[in-house]
Amino acid sequence: MKRIALAGCIAAANFLGQPVSAETVYDCDIKVFTNNGWIAPRVLVLWDDSSKSAKIYDGYIDQLVGEPLAAKVVQRNEMAYDLSWRVNDIPVSNARTKVDGLYSAVFNMQKNTLSIRGVITGFANAPRGRGKCKVKQD
Repeated sequence: MKRIALAGCIAAANFLGQPVSAETVYDCDIKVFTNNGWIAPRVLVLWDDSSKSAKIYDGYIDQLVGEPLAAKVVQRNEMAYDLSWRVNDIPVSNARTKVDGLYSAVFNMQKNTLSIRGVITGFANAPRGRGKCKVKQD
């Protein structure tokens, strides 16, 4: 699981160099509060302010999907949004099975923070993390 995260972070860094339309790229350094994986240490939020839409990209998404995933966006208040997305068929490193990850996050644009919580099908744990985001400058 950690190898996937590392490889994905490298791929995500390469993705940052690609041109993105009217999106602002927030590069979030996540402190993971659980040691069981499932939350990437680096998450990109590709925010389109004109449509109030977001895409999420991290190491797991890079390895499993290959491109950013659209997130469901709900405005929480004047400065924050609730984001949710799903990653299907995540391989479990110590079992011959795949699981789905249901992720939700609070993206606070005023404080530039991202708080993530995951629900992994078939597992009782609830991985979570929180971090600061920086706007990616070209």
